[in-house]
Amino acid sequence: MQFDFFGNALLALSTLLYGVIFSSVVLNKNRSASVKLMHASTGILAICIIYLSYQFLTDNFQFLYVFENSNTLLPVFYKFSALWSAHEGSFLLMIFMLALCGSVNSVIIKNDRDLQFSNAVLSFIAFFYLVFLSLTSNPFQVFPYLPANGVDLNPLLQDPLLIIHPPMLFFGYVFYAVVFSFVISGIFNKFNEGLIQILKVWSGIAWATLSVGILLGSMWAYYELGWGGYWFWDPVENVALLPWLAGTAFTHSLIFHKNKVLMSWMVFLGILAFLLSVMGSFIVRSGIINSVHAFASDPSRGVFLLSLFGLFSLVSFAIFFWKSEKLSSAWPKINSKSYLILLNNIILMTILVVVFIGTLYPIFNEIWYGQKISIGPNYYSDLITPLVFLLILVFTYEQFFKQKFNYKYCLILILLFAAYLALHLFYEISFGLFAGYLFLGILLMRLGFFVYAKKPIAAHKIAGHLSVVALTTAILFNYEYSQKVDLVLKPNDSIQFMDTEIEFLGIEVVADQNFDSVVGNFQITSNDNVYQLASEKRVYKIGGVITSETGIKSLINRDFLIVLGDRFNDGSWSLRYSIKYGIMLIWLSSISLILSMLYGVVRRYE
Repeated sequence: MQFDFFGNALLALSTLLYGVIFSSVVLNKNRSASVKLMHASTGILAICIIYLSYQFLTDNFQFLYVFENSNTLLPVFYKFSALWSAHEGSFLLMIFMLALCGSVNSVIIKNDRDLQFSNAVLSFIAFFYLVFLSLTSNPFQVFPYLPANGVDLNPLLQDPLLIIHPPMLFFGYVFYAVVFSFVISGIFNKFNEGLIQILKVWSGIAWATLSVGILLGSMWAYYELGWGGYWFWDPVENVALLPWLAGTAFTHSLIFHKNKVLMSWMVFLGILAFLLSVMGSFIVRSGIINSVHAFASDPSRGVFLLSLFGLFSLVSFAIFFWKSEKLSSAWPKINSKSYLILLNNIILMTILVVVFIGTLYPIFNEIWYGQKISIGPNYYSDLITPLVFLLILVFTYEQFFKQKFNYKYCLILILLFAAYLALHLFYEISFGLFAGYLFLGILLMRLGFFVYAKKPIAAHKIAGHLSVVALTTAILFNYEYSQKVDLVLKPNDSIQFMDTEIEFLGIEVVADQNFDSVVGNFQITSNDNVYQLASEKRVYKIGGVITSETGIKSLINRDFLIVLGDRFNDGSWSLRYSIKYGIMLIWLSSISLILSMLYGVVRRYE
């Protein structure tokens, strides 16, 4: 295997520049030149991205990366997104975003000392990432000859959401690296009001971006993988959730600065969010797990990434403990807002530990004992569900903790308990759903009060918490009421299930640019309403891979899903028919949660 000279020259030059930037900042020499070099490195990496994209768009299969992830029949927009569809290109894109963030900071950050420390940290990270990319994951490897065609982009990734989902996750990881760089600056300098505002903006952007990535991944899994779920506690899903949980705790902990309490805890969370992002890259790209989301299966890359994770952890915590005296601060007073935020953080960290153990224990068990085990969804739901309700209780109480408790509250509690007993007896509603409805009602009333009083900051915070409660309630609603059944039907046959009638209208064969499709057309009748669904089985022309496309009809309260299975000799087809409740509320509450955070980011930036 050979190497393309131009692409590798760009990588080498960029690596050299980041080494120079880091050295110049550490040695306190020519700071203005380091900013110019930061912009130059960003420009060079942008040329790398454009150069590699050009090879995809022109079907230059002499590049190994293009050969493995594209072919002549692939639609143009998938040729472009193929750039980040596999390990090498996605890592290059992530490094470019890291560089771009450094350039953006250099333009908008006014505090020169905070900027220099941030650039030094980002350059340190980018330098080692580029070394890793060049030595183990080089996207500019070339054949000594020109193949006639490429292999193909993974059919599961040939989907509009998969054009957006992976970059959003990468960008979320990158933005937490930016947050980390300013946390390190605060350790060495001072967490003044200006730096806290920068941290609030970047942590909000990082959290919202990672949330969008997770949400898009859930949507994709829901309609693409055919099992009708949106979260399966897959290890790769979990490693995106870990920095999200740490980042959520960090964003809330920034309030500690106001009262000068638990500053070391705030710093620890900022470091942890970044390190969990790096750990996620190691797990996804090391080959130690088998997942539809995983990018690579080369153990040598895993060893290198594990070494980087160790290096970053060692340097981060060495600085943390070295400067710990500067971070010493008081413990928050009991029944203060800071104390409630601390309880919030402890619950979030407990959830993080549950997910961490469930994700990594099977891996360590296989490494040490050679036994493959799997931890199912029940482990997570049984442990996390009560913790989530405890979290909801804490942030709901936060809205009222300054008010005095009296006999009226006792009467309200008795009435609520009586209401639950009545609902349970007559409608068999579970305690979890009742609690969800209860907290929804409380926060809706509180939100209405703040909107009426024209207090937008408080309203946006309550809206975020309200979205969490709505999301939790929707998930429980989906879990308790959704139904599915496996069927065998012939065209023109019909069957009744769960107060709906499913009619199999027929089969048609459709030819597309890079696949042939067998489409099953169905009609669902429910409460005198008629809905049309189409479910597909695709056979890709390059490689012959067969995939299923779920037919979905989404309504406000429920979704109808049909997955077309195999054809039998008598002309009948196997089907899986599902009715999923609460899915639309899951998507809408997730979007509302993200928008509430973005609203806060915009206000802070202004």
